[in-house]
Amino acid sequence: MSKSNQNEETVTDILEPTAELDKQILSPVKETRNQAIRYILWGLISVAVNFATFYTTYHLIGLEYQVANVISWVIAVQVAFWVDRLKVFDHHSKYVFREMGKFYATRIVTYLIEAAILWLLMSVIGSSAVLAKILGQAGAIIGNFLFSKLYVFRNK
Repeated sequence: MSKSNQNEETVTDILEPTAELDKQILSPVKETRNQAIRYILWGLISVAVNFATFYTTYHLIGLEYQVANVISWVIAVQVAFWVDRLKVFDHHSKYVFREMGKFYATRIVTYLIEAAILWLLMSVIGSSAVLAKILGQAGAIIGNFLFSKLYVFRNK
């Protein structure tokens, strides 16, 4: 065996464990990044449903803003469950109703955060409904992604 072949084997032998370690570290990071991108893109559907329902029930029908928010939330959460399960996290299990229960439970937590933001901005500060809704949704979106990834759709 020539000296250059020995060097190549040595370099490969040295780098192979590093490459495997990089794969173990970077693969979950890349997966999370890709899920976050899919979550944002596919999540626009449930956000659009939420905003359209809120606009319709609050501005057009004239319901009180918290009632309008509950209605828009319930419809958007059901849309989000199926989109997140199938498109974002590509999660398939036989425990659909258990996952749906977890999904709704975590969404209740982020809904309460959003409702508090709406109340604070609209009732206390006197901000516009649109600004309050945008800020409330931003907080809810971040919380929803983390709960979905770490609790609802995690693979054991």
